[in-house]
Amino acid sequence: MQQKTLVSWLKAIIIIFGILLAALLFAVLPTAGIKVSGTMPEIAFLYWPCLIVSWLFGTPIFLMLMEAWKVCNRIASGQPFCADNARSFVSLCQNALIACGVLLAGNIGLIIVSAVTGLAVYPIAVPVFSMLVIFVGLAVAVACATLSHLIYKATDINEENQLTI
Repeated sequence: MQQKTLVSWLKAIIIIFGILLAALLFAVLPTAGIKVSGTMPEIAFLYWPCLIVSWLFGTPIFLMLMEAWKVCNRIASGQPFCADNARSFVSLCQNALIACGVLLAGNIGLIIVSAVTGLAVYPIAVPVFSMLVIFVGLAVAVACATLSHLIYKATDINEENQLTI
């Protein structure tokens, strides 16, 4: 696959993922929260806290998409192995870990509210799905850290080769 085609595909994926994430965070979750609050008024007090945690979870993911866009631009300009890309992957790793931490904190908060109030505000599907998302986030963080290390090494080799010519 040619470099220009690869970058086009990567940018299309970033755009589609961003649109889907925005739709989820700003349309689907608020609507679902309102419906749940209407059918279960005893847990309506959790609507805004859950929505805010969802937005906090989405913020580092949007930052990751912006950083990935920068990496795509550098690849398109013929600089796939540069220190800026390595730093971008460090940032991607950090943001993935932050998103995992926010999701974990939100789940712990729901567990505490459920224990204190005695309400069934924490159905079994929530922790199962959350742990799956956290696992994926941790896998992304490890992959980004690994790519950062490899890009740093490739940058060093590239600079060394340029000095010997």
